[in-house]
Amino acid sequence: MTVKKKFSLNLGIVGGGRACLYFLNLLETTSFPDLDLKIIGVCDINPEAKGMIKAEKSGIPTFKNFHDLFQNTTPDAVIELTNNKSLSELITLRPDHVGVIEHNIGRLLRTLFEMNQNLIRTKEQAVLDKGYYEILFQQTNLGVVVLDLEFNIVDANQVYLDACKKTRNEVLGEKCFKVIKGFYAPCPSDLSNAECPLMKTLNTGKPSHIIHEYALSEDKTKYFSISAYPIKGLDNKITHIIELWQDMTSEITEKWENKVKRIHSDMKKIIQEDRLVALGKLVASSVHEINNPIQGLLTFGYIIKDMAKKVVLDKKDMEHLREFSDHMTRELERCGNIVSGLLAFSRESVLEFKNTDINDLLQMVLSLTRHKLELSDIKLETSLCLDPLIVYGDKNQLQQCFLNLIFNAIDAMPKGGKMSISSGIKKDQKEVWIKINDNGCGISEQDMEHIFDPFFTTKEEGGTGLGLSIVYGIIKDHKGDVGVESNPGKGTSFLISLPCVN
Repeated sequence: MTVKKKFSLNLGIVGGGRACLYFLNLLETTSFPDLDLKIIGVCDINPEAKGMIKAEKSGIPTFKNFHDLFQNTTPDAVIELTNNKSLSELITLRPDHVGVIEHNIGRLLRTLFEMNQNLIRTKEQAVLDKGYYEILFQQTNLGVVVLDLEFNIVDANQVYLDACKKTRNEVLGEKCFKVIKGFYAPCPSDLSNAECPLMKTLNTGKPSHIIHEYALSEDKTKYFSISAYPIKGLDNKITHIIELWQDMTSEITEKWENKVKRIHSDMKKIIQEDRLVALGKLVASSVHEINNPIQGLLTFGYIIKDMAKKVVLDKKDMEHLREFSDHMTRELERCGNIVSGLLAFSRESVLEFKNTDINDLLQMVLSLTRHKLELSDIKLETSLCLDPLIVYGDKNQLQQCFLNLIFNAIDAMPKGGKMSISSGIKKDQKEVWIKINDNGCGISEQDMEHIFDPFFTTKEEGGTGLGLSIVYGIIKDHKGDVGVESNPGKGTSFLISLPCVN
């Protein structure tokens, strides 16, 4: 390999003032690839001039005039930095081989030196910037993509490529919306999960930030926090957009799961509170229902007490005693069943999904509400399926669901009326159905849209607006459906469908 030889140039400087100082300082920090430039002497009539002092400190010979400079050194050229016209003799007295660079040319040369120095600094800065860029671009745990104003991908780091599950060759030069969304046009602004950060930044000229939903497959979705920043040219106009992608899937999923847990917890509290409200209604009617057998038991007690006064009981008395004992046993069992039902209903229990017969649940609910219906002057008709209707669900929640619908029907018939409850299985044998009808006041068409909304109620006082929303939530949790038909002034019919267990 041949090494290119540098051109040597020995310069002398005439004039040791500020221009000389600047020139010497400039040459100390400037190098030329093809030129070996050396200052071999400086002359000035003032030995205290700044350039003279600098030259002495730098080991450069100094002289009082250019005559001494020519006698003691052999410069190839001299630079005249005094701009003194009286030094025109310098041109005539110089040796023939020495060139003279007059003041204005010297200024031009100095400018060229400055430009060269700036160019070197710019190249050095460019190398540093490229190094910084490569380190930040490839070592960051964020996805980085550089886009031009036509949505073309100019550059992308490995994190971004991994997120897209594509290679570098597959994305460079491609439209970002095609790579990310598979679209053939920019993402529409009215699409909430495809809002374009590039467009937002171009429209505002400012950084933008969005949460982006990216469907990897039909059942897998990732969420990214995308921040877009404008890159501007020398004219302060945007030339490119750089986007930083941060995978937020775990964080968003965790927040969503925590939110669902809080909702379930709040729903559990609401259901329990609604259960206590229903319990209050049951207790009010059950007090009357328990009072009747208690009065009968008290009467039987007096009769038995009178019979006990006899010394000997005859056969007729013994028959009466057995008859009274049977009545007392039945009435006590009736009271016990009522109290047991109330205790079971009031107890806060953990959700327990298991195979449950809907007909048994309906019978249990009816045993709790039958007296309430009688007190409200409501005639009950039942037509339950003769075969077991087995569903997979939580007994307590389904019981509360039916209880709420019955109480809702009772409230719709303040002056009494007729209620019918029926059950069966659909023809496809995949779902069971439960239908609860009343001939009460009905629901207006306007209110039908809101009956399942939490806290919506048409009752003047005492209504929480939670009963039907709880019914809806329970049925949906059991993968079922609830429908309603109503004619104002004629009545309402609720139809519940639940998956059947084979």
